[in-house]
Amino acid sequence: MGALSIAVFGFGGRAEAFTRYALEYPDQIVVKAIAETDESRRVRAAEVFGGAKIFDSGAAFYDSGLPVDGVWVLSSDKTHAGLAIPALERGLPLICEKPLATTLEDAYRICAAHEKNPVPFVIPHSLRYLPRYRKMKECVESGMLGRIMHIHSYESISDRHTVSYYRRGPGRLRSDTLFLMAKCSHDLDIINWMMGGVKAKSVASFGGQDYFKPKPDVPDRCNETCRELRTCPFGPYSTQILAGEAVKIDADTEAVFDQTLCAWNSGSDQVDHQTVIIEYDDGTTADFTLRCFDRGGRYLHIAGSDAAAMGTGGDVRLVKYHPHSDRMFPPAEMPAACDGPHGGGDWALIGDWREAVLTGRQPHSATVQESAEAVAVCLAADTAMIERRVVQVEEIRRKALSSIRVS
Repeated sequence: MGALSIAVFGFGGRAEAFTRYALEYPDQIVVKAIAETDESRRVRAAEVFGGAKIFDSGAAFYDSGLPVDGVWVLSSDKTHAGLAIPALERGLPLICEKPLATTLEDAYRICAAHEKNPVPFVIPHSLRYLPRYRKMKECVESGMLGRIMHIHSYESISDRHTVSYYRRGPGRLRSDTLFLMAKCSHDLDIINWMMGGVKAKSVASFGGQDYFKPKPDVPDRCNETCRELRTCPFGPYSTQILAGEAVKIDADTEAVFDQTLCAWNSGSDQVDHQTVIIEYDDGTTADFTLRCFDRGGRYLHIAGSDAAAMGTGGDVRLVKYHPHSDRMFPPAEMPAACDGPHGGGDWALIGDWREAVLTGRQPHSATVQESAEAVAVCLAADTAMIERRVVQVEEIRRKALSSIRVS
């Protein structure tokens, strides 16, 4: 099987991580074109992929007619629909970074375009490819847990990552992306996946910005006038963000990252903790919690009528109720892992996409419709939190479909 040529939209951090695959496996993937609206990132793209043709927009690439075997949409969340739909209209297989879209209307438009041209399409819900989650899915599908009664999950995002990206970086405003949507559509997709196609019915959610509350008695930037400069866990003496300079960041992110902003007074309106409670059509319940002020990590607990499966790190534990037994699955019983970012999930999904393109089969990843459902649950959760009410997910779906028909 030969190398596939691709066009890449966006060349920020996520795109650099993904396209590293082409550098490590040039016999499998060749980056033929890169479209990036930011000039400094175009310069960076040309440095990394000297043989690629560089465009200043996705439209410029499409207008060029440059032939490629597929497209990778790795640009900012809001741009996904505008770049993915033209690819589908041209019959180009694609990878489109999660979240599929920032609105359910755009997600449904992508679904409609894919229905007309059902080319191989992967959304990087990378967790589905990790051994831990694949083993837990096996436990569910084998029936060993009995009927699924409740699913409990959380993601703890490290405080440093939260401050760097969501307090001081490009993710600090809800108008650009919802924290839950940008970071945790992974996790909500996993819960939906474990439910095997049963749809979310009702959602309640609580949360807010209660840790990173603005501090009126400190300045908006890290400087010598701040009384907490030397003791702040996110100040220059803890993070070395100043290191003798006003700011020290990569040139290609200078426009969007400002690490001198105060972690509390940056103007970010994102939540720092949120809990989502879901009721499914069959009565199963689930809860997911996002928190942003401690060490990073994920946990998943699936409680069935006969047994429970618990996953954390790379381990999966199975607890049977009657008679009681408790065991950790040994490595020999776990699915094989891959190398690469996101615990190997990114490389695994790229390999899956490539094989799907070459063989004509559909990928093993989340379908476009499943990814749209994760968007629906995220939006229902945000509405529930803001309006302090239980939201019927069908209300969110109907509203999006109605909006599409009107437009």
